[in-house]
Amino acid sequence: MTLVLTELSPFGIAMAADSAVTFTYQSGNCSYSFAKPNAAEKLQAVPYLNAGISCWGLGEINGKATDEWLADFIQTNSNMQDLASFARKLSAVLQAQVGPSVGNQSRLGFHLAGFEMYNGKPIPSFYHIHDGPSTTLQARGITVDPSRFNANHDIPPAEFLKLALSGGGWITRNGNYQFYGQLFALLEKFFEAARDHLGMVIPHSQSLKDRAEYLVFQIRTVADLYRMSNCVPGIGGAIQYLTISPEGIHSVGTSYH
Repeated sequence: MTLVLTELSPFGIAMAADSAVTFTYQSGNCSYSFAKPNAAEKLQAVPYLNAGISCWGLGEINGKATDEWLADFIQTNSNMQDLASFARKLSAVLQAQVGPSVGNQSRLGFHLAGFEMYNGKPIPSFYHIHDGPSTTLQARGITVDPSRFNANHDIPPAEFLKLALSGGGWITRNGNYQFYGQLFALLEKFFEAARDHLGMVIPHSQSLKDRAEYLVFQIRTVADLYRMSNCVPGIGGAIQYLTISPEGIHSVGTSYH
């Protein structure tokens, strides 16, 4: 299992990912699963684009661990000049190496985030390269072929500015996000009540660093609850984070607690 988060906000871009990998073994009619923490680098920097990229879904591509495959792709394509070219190349290589999706199901995806120039200013931009349908693009009346890997430009700069003008931002979460989504929908309602009745603001973000810490907190909370449950703790291990400002990559780090 996996949990990767990418947030675009007026502070900039914050990304976070867990590092656990779940292994399943079959013996006769029985199977069992276990999670290995710190087994994958699911979030990586793309330094020559001042961008970050994370992966979710299939654990292997062409017999190589997905995070290792991704590191090779980043290194091999250092001649890329912009996010759009990188996203299109990634989608084309995935289509060639992984192939079409049977049943149009989402199997594998990558969050790619950075800044793009728009009306002479650097503005946050987010590409989601994956197979399967794109609910984000569908909401804007854009259709894609779900059998293919598409370089979906979920949040181009113009869309981000619309969100920012209304006081909002954007977060994309992938992997085993159902439990996460339900949990934080309830927690954020509680945070709203705490603000309205107690004057306590959570999170009280004042910087891009604060936003990264909040994403790490979200993943750590989900990981701890899995660890204390009767389920395989497939989300966990060290949590990697990365932040990007208009000036470039702002911070890259790992949280171990």
